[in-house]
Amino acid sequence: MEPKKYEYIDSLRGIAVLMVILVHIGNMLLPQDEIQYHYPEWLCRIISAGRYGVQLFFIVSALTLFMSHNNRKGETQPVKKFFIRRFFRIAPMYYLAIIYFTFDQFIGFDFSNLDFSLIPLKALLSSILFVNSLFPFYANLYVPGGWSVSVEFIFYLFVPFLCSKISNVNKSISFAAIAFVVGAIISSIACYYLIPDTVQQNSDDGFAVFNFFVQFPVFTLGFLCYRILNNNEEPIRRSTLALMLAAFVFFFFFMPIPKHLLFSLILLILVVIQARKPFKILSNKVLAKVGKVSFSMYLVHFAIIHALNNIGFNYLFGVNDIYTSLLNFVLMYLLVSLITYLVSSITYKYIEVKGQNIGRQIIKTMDKKES
Repeated sequence: MEPKKYEYIDSLRGIAVLMVILVHIGNMLLPQDEIQYHYPEWLCRIISAGRYGVQLFFIVSALTLFMSHNNRKGETQPVKKFFIRRFFRIAPMYYLAIIYFTFDQFIGFDFSNLDFSLIPLKALLSSILFVNSLFPFYANLYVPGGWSVSVEFIFYLFVPFLCSKISNVNKSISFAAIAFVVGAIISSIACYYLIPDTVQQNSDDGFAVFNFFVQFPVFTLGFLCYRILNNNEEPIRRSTLALMLAAFVFFFFFMPIPKHLLFSLILLILVVIQARKPFKILSNKVLAKVGKVSFSMYLVHFAIIHALNNIGFNYLFGVNDIYTSLLNFVLMYLLVSLITYLVSSITYKYIEVKGQNIGRQIIKTMDKKES
């Protein structure tokens, strides 16, 4: 049985991808305009917070995977079918992005003079296998934003086990608390002792953030969200409260909580609110339509921004003060979002949906053999 569709979930995905596009338009325009026209700090922080759209994607993904698992209880060969569905949900569009960025970033579009020796084969292989987020040099090298696709795919390996073990709200809270602490420790060790100096370590854009271990705790909030929404008034145990307190003490006294994890806690509250009693401005047909094609939009918007940068199309009109700069920023954001949506509607229909249909057909064939 296919899982029920919820407007608030697609809307949250829409918000997530629009947040990501916001920060990348900021990366395209702000380095020059911010310095020249003295943007207020609060505005720059809002734009920069768009990066946490990725964490919203992760939370919603974990939530929907738990929902799907619950809806498919009793299915034969559930683990094998789960991986078939997830592979054909992600791989077709992602592999298309790999092909596109092979030309865009490495060998160019001069088809009369292609030099395939310029392709970094190890980075290519790690991307094809979805393991690039495990390697400092390859995490975000091949496909822009590919680190998050890798993180998501590696997370899938743990989903069947976690769905069977995290069976109530107390286990969800405990697991999230432990994951937050362990993830922070592992990330700290990896970044300061194992990663070569040539790789960014302290930046919000470095491997300190673009790796599976530090992002895994975000997914645990999706589990927690599912259990909160299906709690049936289960009381919180003292042992659970003690573990939460221990995690709080750890982050207060020994290690500051990473920004993306702190923001993820805020996003968890947002998801719970939208699931229980959604604000219409954050859950509506427009955002749901954007959310429906959000995976394509996540990959496509990088290509759109790269193309605009390559032709020097960063400004729609002459910019000479902060007001015209801000107007240009808003209009460029709307333009890129619109173009991305239109292109993604096509790739969703002809790449994503067809890929998912292949997965469904394989599963139907498996079911026929069983009957």
